[in-house]
Amino acid sequence: MRRSSAPEAPRLAGGLRGLAALGLCLALVAGRCAALQLRGADATYADGVFRVTLEAVLDASPSGIESVLTDFRRYRSLDPRIESARLIAREADGSVLVRTRIHACAGIFCRHVDRVERVERRPGQLVATVVPGDSDMRRGVARTVWRPQGKGTLVVYEAEFEPDFWVPKFVGQGLATRALRESTLQMFRNVEREAHAR
Repeated sequence: MRRSSAPEAPRLAGGLRGLAALGLCLALVAGRCAALQLRGADATYADGVFRVTLEAVLDASPSGIESVLTDFRRYRSLDPRIESARLIAREADGSVLVRTRIHACAGIFCRHVDRVERVERRPGQLVATVVPGDSDMRRGVARTVWRPQGKGTLVVYEAEFEPDFWVPKFVGQGLATRALRESTLQMFRNVEREAHAR
């Protein structure tokens, strides 16, 4: 029995090293996934208007964050609700018009929402304003601001929009606000991931 156990020792040691390496890799992956430090996130619905806010520190550089947020054609990779996104015009003042089609769901209530926004780039921020005549929105504006924070980037996102279609109150104040908060949080996790991939 002693002779047969001797060859097992190196094999066992190798297996333990492999498990340790796997554990370290999983820990690193988990750490990367949990890198976003959420400071606050909320979504509300009142008087027909949705409002959402998020503040978080992302584990990526400000230039990386900006690169991702201004790559309008790749917005589908940031938000799974977005079915299509395309740049449709460049304005003389430097702003751009971006058209998106969103498949928005709150529980079993789903709808396709078309939206055209005029997006202005300013130092450390983006401001996107809905163009009502070309959108399923009466009005809307979203502002994303970022600045260095330690080794990462502090991002503050604020948006409000009024749909140009009826939303049952119980959906707006319950299912829709929860879905909006979670999808916004997931979007910025994806922004962080994409910034690292670049």
